[in-house]
Amino acid sequence: MLLHLLFFSVILTITSPSPTSVQTNCTRVCSDGRGTNSVPYPFGFSDGCEIRLDCTAAGQTNVGTYNVQNITSDHMMVNFPANCDREFEQIQLFNNNSNFAITSRNAFLLEDCSSNLNDCVISITRIENRFNLPRCNRSSSMSCYLEEDSAGEDFLSLKRLETAGCRVLFSSVMVGLIGNNSRTLPVTMEFQLLELGWWVRGDCGCDGNAVCRNVSVENQRVGYRCYCNEGYAGDGFIAGDGCRRG
Repeated sequence: MLLHLLFFSVILTITSPSPTSVQTNCTRVCSDGRGTNSVPYPFGFSDGCEIRLDCTAAGQTNVGTYNVQNITSDHMMVNFPANCDREFEQIQLFNNNSNFAITSRNAFLLEDCSSNLNDCVISITRIENRFNLPRCNRSSSMSCYLEEDSAGEDFLSLKRLETAGCRVLFSSVMVGLIGNNSRTLPVTMEFQLLELGWWVRGDCGCDGNAVCRNVSVENQRVGYRCYCNEGYAGDGFIAGDGCRRG
């Protein structure tokens, strides 16, 4: 009987997954046969990854058809080129995801709106000159939408934007502001770029030398991020690289 119990205990030890083994089925490398492109935890290119991205035949990292330019400890920067034929509904690609959403630092450029949305501190003429592109529809003016008061929220609420009846989502501008008010002076502007905030779902799974910060969208907790304490380097996640002395 004792031998049977010992044998059963060994089987459990071998087969029970550890917290760090959950991501073993995640592919983090995208290759086109000539070179490779890797992404950090919790991102990857297969179903076993916490946040799945797309790997193109050319070896590019994408969200849908949009190329990911950069990934940081809390944001993704996505290329969002000007397009006169992009339907407004495509905005849901970024806001109906369970692991990332559009931040409140994005201004959207739109065409064919049923109501005026010139909310931006950015000059529409300057935008048109910067893109060096004609208007999509000369019978209507381009509208620009930047959330008036994010009330400290990191993410954009699309409620007012959706009621404007815009048909064309022309492009976006990532705007860095002093403070949280859209009427303040912009200090940086990145044209044709979209900023997405990301998170990992579930309970905090951070390294012992990291801080866990909850992420909320519209006052609802959606997940968390990990940040290594001062003096440590790494991604901060137990299932990732954790934290090590820098």
